[in-house]
Amino acid sequence: MTPFDFLKLIHNDKKIKWEDFNEDEQKSWNTFIINKGLSFNSDYLNIINNIQRYTPTNKESFRYLQSMTKNYFKYNKWIKGSKSTKFNKDLIEIISAYLECSHREAEDYLNILDIKEIKQLLKVIGIQDSEVKKLMKK
Repeated sequence: MTPFDFLKLIHNDKKIKWEDFNEDEQKSWNTFIINKGLSFNSDYLNIINNIQRYTPTNKESFRYLQSMTKNYFKYNKWIKGSKSTKFNKDLIEIISAYLECSHREAEDYLNILDIKEIKQLLKVIGIQDSEVKKLMKK
């Protein structure tokens, strides 16, 4: 069973019990993913917040969530992380060294600046135009 199957069961089938699952299905329960999936619905934030204060067993967690959720399943879009590096690694390294900051902070600075400002900064650092063109490519 996938976490999405468990989410549907938590909502729709109030008659099913933890004992009805076989051992493999019980092992596939992932409390973190289930809580994350439920937390996309703002109605369940307090429920998830309450259960995270404790360390319930999978069985206790299933029963609690089953008793606290509504009888209909509403699909909520799964939020995914953004793609990370959209800048050349060498460019990030140069900016990081020049500004004396971490690579992550350098990437944040590059996200704030527009292309003209980045090129101007590279010229101030002393990088030639031909090298600037190479650095600006992804």
